[in-house]
Amino acid sequence: MDYKNLIETNFGVKINDFTLLDSHFGTDIFLAENEFGKYIVKKLPIYMSNVKNEGKVTDYLRKSGIMVPCFLKLKNGACNLVVNDFQITVQEFIEGYTLPLNEATDSFLKTQIELLGKITNALVDFEGLPLRFGKNFFTKRNVKNKLKGYQKELKKVIATNDCIDVVLKYEEQIKHLKKVATFKIDTRKLTYLNSHGDYNIRQIVIDNNELSVVDWTSACKLPICLEIASSYAFASPKCADGSIDSNDLIEYIRTYTEYCKLSEYDLECLPYVLYFWHTMCNYHPNETIAENYNNLATLICNLQNWLYDNSDSLSATLRKSGLC
Repeated sequence: MDYKNLIETNFGVKINDFTLLDSHFGTDIFLAENEFGKYIVKKLPIYMSNVKNEGKVTDYLRKSGIMVPCFLKLKNGACNLVVNDFQITVQEFIEGYTLPLNEATDSFLKTQIELLGKITNALVDFEGLPLRFGKNFFTKRNVKNKLKGYQKELKKVIATNDCIDVVLKYEEQIKHLKKVATFKIDTRKLTYLNSHGDYNIRQIVIDNNELSVVDWTSACKLPICLEIASSYAFASPKCADGSIDSNDLIEYIRTYTEYCKLSEYDLECLPYVLYFWHTMCNYHPNETIAENYNNLATLICNLQNWLYDNSDSLSATLRKSGLC
């Protein structure tokens, strides 16, 4: 596919150099350059229908003073070019660097959660984002269907004398599925807000102490306690082994509540929502994980194991925290 010609013809920008940066989950990410600057080009699967909202969200946030990339637009005003079974977006390249998982400083953690508060505040009246992780996600039936599939696959793996490591991964995920199947999460009581959808340390670019949030493909309305919890777990050094420091998390949440309020149920349910989400959306036990995602995969598994033993105690601590 001649991406260079597609971009020049449809987005009206000349490209001199074109380099593949990353490829994962059906998405290819390129760096495009010309004499005027750099651009990030994404080729995404056509089924990712939310891509058309990405440029609208970033335009909206820029007007609110939130630092996000600017998207190039087609003649019809759209930000995504649809070609056969995929789509292409072009956005400005944000200079700077990102911090590794669980290597946030105290000041970064505070700024990160303040920025999330500003984002959700700014997007309160934004319309058109899809609802994710709603009542059809947090159901026992949903878990049991996945559990049955894993149990069936595990029998085949054992029958073919496959790698013991793969067997152990299946058994571990089956253990977690059985655990979250007992959860009763009432989505009517959770606070759903428009947000990034995948807000974490890897999506925040630092340049001269200024933070820019990138990759808005997953922007959606979701339980905000999930966005808070996952952003903390991926950033705090205290979570590097998968455990959660309740007092540190409480202070993190306290900063967020200066911008948006949470209910007692949000706090009570936060560990269960986080655990449920990771268990249902984790890597497949038989999946080959790219090297640059190994640390993330390990962190998620360690976090699941900690939550398996500590969800109830963390829930009780958050409920008594006086944050709401």
